[in-house]
Amino acid sequence: MTAVFAAIWGKPEDLSQRSVLIDVLERAGFDAQRLLARASADAMIAQLEAETKAAAERGVFGAPTMFVGDEMYFGNDRFDFVVEALRSAP
Repeated sequence: MTAVFAAIWGKPEDLSQRSVLIDVLERAGFDAQRLLARASADAMIAQLEAETKAAAERGVFGAPTMFVGDEMYFGNDRFDFVVEALRSAP
C-alpha cells in the first residue's frame, strides 16, 4: 500500500499503465504478476465491490479518504490533520 500510495500521491506515476504498475510493485518487493492475478480473481472483485459500497455508504467520495474514529479526512493535503487526530485519539 505504501508503494502504491507513494506512486500516486508522492512522485506521481501512471499506474493505469500495466508496465508502470508492475515496476512499482516489483520495486516494493512483490511478485507483481502473482499479485495482479490474485487481484483479478472473482472473490477479490466481489470483495472490492462490497468494500466500495460500504465506503460510499459511509460518505467516501474519493481518494485518499481516511477516518479517525468517525471523523473523515479527504485529500492528500489532510495527512497532517490525520496525524494530529491520531496523536490525540484516546
